[in-house]
Amino acid sequence: MKATARAANIDLSEISAVSWDVDGTLYAVGRLRARLVADALLAPIRGCGLEEIRDLMRIRAFYRGAESSRFTRGAWKPSDSDLDARLALERRWLGPALETVGVRPGTKELLCYFQGLGLKQVAMSDFECGYKLESLGVTEHFESAYAAERIGALKPDPSVFHRVLDDLGIAPHRLLHIGDRPETDGVAARFAKCNALVLGRDFRDFRQLVREFSGRSTDPPS
Repeated sequence: MKATARAANIDLSEISAVSWDVDGTLYAVGRLRARLVADALLAPIRGCGLEEIRDLMRIRAFYRGAESSRFTRGAWKPSDSDLDARLALERRWLGPALETVGVRPGTKELLCYFQGLGLKQVAMSDFECGYKLESLGVTEHFESAYAAERIGALKPDPSVFHRVLDDLGIAPHRLLHIGDRPETDGVAARFAKCNALVLGRDFRDFRQLVREFSGRSTDPPS
């Protein structure tokens, strides 16, 4: 189904902050997976042992487990020790892969456009994403990064939205969330009474949003 932009329904003069999902939104997950498969196949040539391949499989198993329990409230929460160990593995494997994959076309243009309007921008991911922002080269655009896994409830649970709203001190209608999954980003934003634009449902790509928004005369919210 062809995505139609719903940016026309968003009045940026009423928006104080923009939250961005990370995985699947800032970058294409399919491209990351392809890069990781290539890295795994080349691992023996690079002198990596079986344990390194097992590490990559551990990362894969974690994300699969998290996804399978996403819609079962209270069924999953990683321990801090597991989280720290996983992040070390992710930095080793996913960090370099993300540097190669890069952000989606138009992402930096939209980030800069919002920044020019004086809007606060935060990353709102299900998982720890600080190193991902660094690898993608967009850290400077975000005031802070939130991970739903730290709260213990992945989207579509709206808990991470409530945390962001509390920290920013703004009303729900002042937040615009940009994500890529209607059943998680879209539903969580709706539960939290926030605005949302979902890639693939509400717009085709970020260049389209830049055109949609920049084509209007918009003053920063007071």
